[in-house]
Amino acid sequence: MRKVADHNPARRILWVIGIAIGVLAGFINAHLGIDMCLSPSLFGWLLASLVVVVLLHEGLHAAVAALLGHKTLFGFHPPLVYVTFTDKLPRGQYMLVAITPFAILNLLFGFLFARGVLNLLCDLSLIVNSIGSMGDIWVVLKLAGGPRGALIQDTKSGFEVWISDGPTKPDLGISKEV
Repeated sequence: MRKVADHNPARRILWVIGIAIGVLAGFINAHLGIDMCLSPSLFGWLLASLVVVVLLHEGLHAAVAALLGHKTLFGFHPPLVYVTFTDKLPRGQYMLVAITPFAILNLLFGFLFARGVLNLLCDLSLIVNSIGSMGDIWVVLKLAGGPRGALIQDTKSGFEVWISDGPTKPDLGISKEV
């Protein structure tokens, strides 16, 4: 096995995209008539939403990895809470582990919001999860065209792509030689 790529997200770009999602969500909330005036109550709901989303989001990463037979480790490096893995994961499994919390939680919070259940909490949770999933979406986009037989090593702040020393497929432009 040899490492063929080392990817770390451009954090500035992810922050800009996250802020853009927050602004867009603000406009949508104004259109829907959801009161987002700054108040202690809104701050409390936002704090509750952050706690709920972080626990569910990272828990889903760990649950999917465990269902696929991988050992997970939880970590905290302010402001990040993360799940990492003790071994390399096949590319498809790594992509599945990465995208599951975005898909499942956004469907859940969207459904609950549409049903009128805790509208403000679900609305804020949907926004928080969408913004917090930018790194996961970046991972899936980076790996989508990658080598099929690749193994992915999580590095807590990004990932490394490993391939076997046997015949390799041509570089698809997602990696740099290291």
